[in-house]
Amino acid sequence: MTVQEQQPKVYIVVLNYMSWQDTVECLESLLRLKYQNKEIIVVDNDSPNGSFLHLTSWAQVHLPSFFALKESEATQSSDLPRQNPPVVFIRADKNAGFAAGNNLGIRYALQKNDHDYLWLLNNDTTVDPDSLDELVKRAQFDQSSVKPVGIWGSKLLYYHQPEVIQALGGKLDLRTFTTRHLAEEEPDGPQHNVPALQQDYVIGASLFVSRKFLEEVGLLSEDYFLYFEELDWAQRAERAGYGLGYVWSCRVYHKEGQTIGSSSSGKQKSALADYHGIRSKIIFFRKFYPQRTLQLYLLLIASALLRMSRLQFKRAATVFKLILQTK
Repeated sequence: MTVQEQQPKVYIVVLNYMSWQDTVECLESLLRLKYQNKEIIVVDNDSPNGSFLHLTSWAQVHLPSFFALKESEATQSSDLPRQNPPVVFIRADKNAGFAAGNNLGIRYALQKNDHDYLWLLNNDTTVDPDSLDELVKRAQFDQSSVKPVGIWGSKLLYYHQPEVIQALGGKLDLRTFTTRHLAEEEPDGPQHNVPALQQDYVIGASLFVSRKFLEEVGLLSEDYFLYFEELDWAQRAERAGYGLGYVWSCRVYHKEGQTIGSSSSGKQKSALADYHGIRSKIIFFRKFYPQRTLQLYLLLIASALLRMSRLQFKRAATVFKLILQTK
């Protein structure tokens, strides 16, 4: 039996929208992974800039083999390729958001029915060559935990400042209805090489999950177009009896917010990111904390008034519109 046959099978799902150059760089780092028993699924969320053609053209030059599938071909078990090339490219019929795009890749993997784990990775990342070995090693160890782990996170570092942490995990503040990243902008060091974190959710740039978790908890919620998908998953994980893991030895370098023009600190947030951040917040808190709906709306109204005081009338109007329209 070869080393590859002895290893648990892992599918890596990378979602592309518009930024095919970042996806190529991500793919190049994934192809350098030491871990052998893996298959990469690249889902293009119907990019209008020819991303899918650029990606498959790159693949023709740099890969020994690959498949390029339409969404209909990737979702019909009778149409699935029997071979397992290093990379499969799937073009979505439409851009239905982050969750829907990733779920397309997840469903493809589940239909193949030959894997143990699945790694969702942002396309604007690169990874260390031993990062997948570290994830699988920790996941295998955690199988014996009293409380099973369903989602594992990585040590996220800034791509342009690899010695600085972007995030280790996420915390949710129910007083202010805000989130924050653990250790954000702190220098990396041994103090962050810990076996566990007190985290409320795993950061969405790198989500490693078990097949059993997917079967019992389900896929990402498509109620959200952008943001809060990972918080939703973490809430559902907790209610199903799963814990959240952290693998400090898996190092992921994140360019952060390349596609949608945003940053975790909120200092640079596009109108698109702002809109979906508010909409998803309303959906999440009404879903999991309905008893706090009045508190949520009061905080949102205060936010809108603050925007008005800053002469940000369009963004203030967006808040009021979403309060009235979001179900």
